[in-house]
Amino acid sequence: MAFNKEDKVAIKVLRQEKGYGAKKFLNESLNKNLSPLSLKKLLAKLDQTGAVDRNPGSDKKHETRIAQKLRRFS
Repeated sequence: MAFNKEDKVAIKVLRQEKGYGAKKFLNESLNKNLSPLSLKKLLAKLDQTGAVDRNPGSDKKHETRIAQKLRRFS
């Protein structure tokens, strides 16, 4: 499951203010569809960078990637 913006902000606040870990989020989550691996990755990114947003350019369109591959083989 992908996290929406509101989920990411809530996770960030609880992590910073109350020190919640992955298990605490999974046990107390109202949304039972949280993926433990996705949550751990999000928490690791939050700990490293302090941000929960994607890096600029990390969400390239599928068509762009295909065009880049085609140019490589031309």
